Amino acid sequence: MTQWSAQFFAAAELARRGYLVSLTLGNAPSADLIVQSPKGTRFTVDVKGQATKNFWLIQKREANPAAHFFILVYLPKSYDPPWYFIVPSDELMKKREEYARKIISRGRPYRDDLGGINWSTAHEYRDKWDCLPP
Repeated sequence: MTQWSAQFFAAAELARRGYLVSLTLGNAPSADLIVQSPKGTRFTVDVKGQATKNFWLIQKREANPAAHFFILVYLPKSYDPPWYFIVPSDELMKKREEYARKIISRGRPYRDDLGGINWSTAHEYRDKWDCLPP
């Protein structure tokens, strides 16, 4: 239920900020949200949610800095307000690759299908709503 909650929280927060939001439903959509900015720019969003301060599992995908973003949503179990980390896709894919290189350089096994970023890596993107198209 965490993922669904995260998607609805992200959609609600975007709507509150003046964005027009549509949820994509179905098996393995290429994005969780289709969004239009207040000035009319269209883009897509992948939402990742979690209820613990853990590794963010992020699948590799083509970076599209102008048209695709990730919103990572931390939903505290205490029902405190969610935390949002807003990251352009190209930056997140770079961070994902940095993590992979670090693991490999330490001689540890790395599985790309289980790639992502550490919890703390996302912190520089907390509440970075201004990286989205206006």
